[in-house]
Amino acid sequence: MASALILACVARAAGPEDVATFSPTLPSGVGDVSGWQLVIGAFETRGARGEYRFYVNPARAAMYQLMRYRVQLLDATTDGERRRGSAERVAFVRQPGTRQPMLFWELEPPGVTPAWRAIGASTDEYRREIGVLMIVLAVHRAARADHAP
Repeated sequence: MASALILACVARAAGPEDVATFSPTLPSGVGDVSGWQLVIGAFETRGARGEYRFYVNPARAAMYQLMRYRVQLLDATTDGERRRGSAERVAFVRQPGTRQPMLFWELEPPGVTPAWRAIGASTDEYRREIGVLMIVLAVHRAARADHAP
């Protein structure tokens, strides 16, 4: 894909991660994901650059139930896009197969311990985050298609 440069995309069992990039903790609503498969990637397009960690629950092998990502929007045009920054975000599908909204959190600026702020469903910020997550998923999907046998 010409619009995306994929720097890394590997699958492995979840384990110690690059803590300089991603928080060593997850929001309390997520639970233990240490046995989940982990897919790691990074990208740069004309409009955004970032990195991600997607987690596959072995009980639901066909989906990413937990998605962690950091994205900088390079062509941010609205105040909301500019304010969102590139802090780590977490998207979590708590109960797959139900009509519950996905849960989102943002990692607050560094302090003594990382603090996760929930992003409320049905807010403008939530809708923006869905859009950013769709960008990350589209870039990831294109990278997988480019590397398919």
